[in-house]
Amino acid sequence: MSCIEKLTHNITYGCNTSYPAQGGLDGGRAVLINRADIDVTSLTRSGATVTNLSLVSGATAYEISFVKQLSNTANEFTVNDGLDTFTHSFIGRVYTQSATDAEIIQQLSKGEFVAVVETKWKGASAADAFKIYGLTNGLKMSEGSQTTLENDGSFLFTLSSVENFGEPYPYNVYLETNYATTKAKVDNLFQ
Repeated sequence: MSCIEKLTHNITYGCNTSYPAQGGLDGGRAVLINRADIDVTSLTRSGATVTNLSLVSGATAYEISFVKQLSNTANEFTVNDGLDTFTHSFIGRVYTQSATDAEIIQQLSKGEFVAVVETKWKGASAADAFKIYGLTNGLKMSEGSQTTLENDGSFLFTLSSVENFGEPYPYNVYLETNYATTKAKVDNLFQ
């Protein structure tokens, strides 16, 4: 059995394209979900597109807000002895230095998460606006640091795929029927 796949779409660029490339996250927020809180029985995948993303009964997703581009996502192709994958990451920060913030940082260091973000690039009918990172194997804290002399004392952290436990796609697109329905579900933290 061969694992070689064929390219099935053109890769195009045009100066008059309707949906030009655009970097960055939109909306000033992301949603972090404890991976164990996702109802995998209701989840539907069709290639890179995900629908029916729901939480198990009683679970909650959590908002992480940001300004400008102080949070971002990334992915990287990784060759793994025949099982090639993509490494996902979400970069964020905890802004203040309260006791609650120390508890959040400790929870981030011990947890396994899935990140849902809205990108500035949305595609036709905004059907590609929301991306999911870490859906298959989760994201764990891979870096974290804080100094009172930089970044206004914020704790900067990175949640990443664990080595040798990557994802099948560079990201998943999350779409529930249309943009408005998807955005409402994300805005309501999947409740």
